[in-house]
Amino acid sequence: MRTLPPFEKSPRDLPLVLLGTFFLFAGCGLFRPDIDKKTVVAQPLEVVLPANFSTGYRWVLDPPIQTARLLNESYASPSVPGAPGEQTLRVVFPREGRFNLKFAYRRLWESSSVPAAQTTNLVVQVLPGRKNPSLMQQLFPSPSTGSQLPQPEEEAPNPSTHRIQLRRP
Repeated sequence: MRTLPPFEKSPRDLPLVLLGTFFLFAGCGLFRPDIDKKTVVAQPLEVVLPANFSTGYRWVLDPPIQTARLLNESYASPSVPGAPGEQTLRVVFPREGRFNLKFAYRRLWESSSVPAAQTTNLVVQVLPGRKNPSLMQQLFPSPSTGSQLPQPEEEAPNPSTHRIQLRRP
């Protein structure tokens, strides 16, 4: 019986090698679906993530300023103290497109230099839809919608007959 060196594989080991390679690439996210969630412009999207608020950790947008706006969040857990539960985050997108929504599981009182305990990414496809101007105007006021308070550039010029004289040394 001939023994094979460790770097040579027999033909019967080929399916195992291929299967191992598949799982290796699958774990790296190579075979991840293109889109995790779909929503419509201005329609709130609910993201439910496992959490345990008794540890001080909670899911937050990372970085906090993204295309999505966080509307609200809630937490539900069983009645057992310290048991893990679910954190629900409602986000809304102002325009259509494809967005990478990033969340970090961190303690809010810790410095941002401390790495998050966990992170997750969701690829969201935002489709055009019927517009809901009341929600969108509340969340993303358009530049044409001015303030109710008079602004300096809107005030009528006050003609003044006084001249300013400069002093000379």
